[in-house]
Amino acid sequence: MNLYHIFSTRIIQLLLISTLLFTVSCNKMLDLKPTDQVEEADVFSSVEKLERGVLGVYEGWYPEYTIRIGSLMADECRIGLRNSGVLAAGQNLFRWTYSSGDDEVLAPWKNGYQVIDRVNRLLKGLPKVPAKNETEVKKINTLKGELLAARAYAHFALYQVYAYSGVYDPNAPAVPYMVTSAIASQPSRPKAAEFFTLFWKDLTEAEPLLTENTNLRMGLNASYALHARAALYTKNNKEAVLYTTKVINQLPLSGFSDFPMIWKDQSNAEVIFKLKRTNISIMRPGDIFYNIAASRILYAPAIGLMNQYDPVNDVRYTSWFRTDPSLTAQGDLPEVITKYEGTDGAQNRSDLKIFRTGEMYLIRAEAALNNGDHATAANDLNSLRTARIKGYQSAHFTSTAELQSAILNERYKELPYEGHRYFDLKRLNKPVSRMIEDAQNPYQVLATEALHYQLPIPQAEVLANPNIRPNNKGW
Repeated sequence: MNLYHIFSTRIIQLLLISTLLFTVSCNKMLDLKPTDQVEEADVFSSVEKLERGVLGVYEGWYPEYTIRIGSLMADECRIGLRNSGVLAAGQNLFRWTYSSGDDEVLAPWKNGYQVIDRVNRLLKGLPKVPAKNETEVKKINTLKGELLAARAYAHFALYQVYAYSGVYDPNAPAVPYMVTSAIASQPSRPKAAEFFTLFWKDLTEAEPLLTENTNLRMGLNASYALHARAALYTKNNKEAVLYTTKVINQLPLSGFSDFPMIWKDQSNAEVIFKLKRTNISIMRPGDIFYNIAASRILYAPAIGLMNQYDPVNDVRYTSWFRTDPSLTAQGDLPEVITKYEGTDGAQNRSDLKIFRTGEMYLIRAEAALNNGDHATAANDLNSLRTARIKGYQSAHFTSTAELQSAILNERYKELPYEGHRYFDLKRLNKPVSRMIEDAQNPYQVLATEALHYQLPIPQAEVLANPNIRPNNKGW
């Protein structure tokens, strides 16, 4: 079946069921009809119910599937010693032995287009929503802006995973950009330039409508952050500098005391946008690295990554890693990824940080250097390091190549397990290279010309949709 047959034709009904669960878990208050009687018309009967529908989009949105690929495919992890048997997870990604039929290859495609379809149905019905006053008119416009920005984000994430070319090529096939809900459609792959024309249109229309900011929704700063990230990928460096600056001026880097609290969900310092995770979330970021049911570590931090930090003075090291020698007695590696471990009674249940100010500094540094602005690039890199490393003394870079390498390495240190590393290497056409301590042969180097360097369009889509070809190189 094609990318829409995998979803129910009554997606709004499912959307409201998920919203029902979300709302009950948070407020214990809901006055909707029983779920088997919910009709699309109810969603558009009031501004309040429309907003509940929008909340349903967030509740069903799982970038964890993309993050799993971005981390496991790269050089951020080691396979846990007990990641085996029927409870093994992610090994085909880590070992670059996946097939186009694997669930882990399909999951980002399936969830991404599900989110997009929900957004499109809400946007189609939005003009029907009655507004009682100017306040409600403004609210409808804000919700429209959120939906357009969410649609742009979901499409961009699909592009990261499935685009034909990692390095931006305007003529290379991208992925279908869906602006309407069409259950029986069999869309073809547009060229990347055509894909981004629609992407920029969504963001350009969204941004004037987004007058509010909250880090739990696609607000104005989140839209600017997405704008900056996509501009970097498409080599639009001036736009990347412009939009990162808009965000940085609003949200400064966190201080040393706040930074560890971000990962315990006790501080929102420098968090531009995050997705809330609750007991009913079907996927949580910590699930990628730790299996709660089996009490076993699936993935430990790569030694190559841990070696990049000053373990005493770099606040990131103690915020994201720990070493527990007692784990060896139960057959696990002693090093642990703690970035998303949650708390006692809520393991793995950490909010998923989608955009942070730290990334904005690194985008601006890279884009500025691409523009020939060596001074801004060096200043941004040193500013970020000063915010993370106690006693840091600003570095001086003698060449563009040295500074380029330093920025990429700082992205490795600043953004692990947030879904960037593999995609950073791919957009720059660099191989994945792991230390011998992190992987055995033949899983140490993934060359850019290797089959598994580029993920395929999932087999289920290819079989059902003849228009989706060509598949990616080698597939």
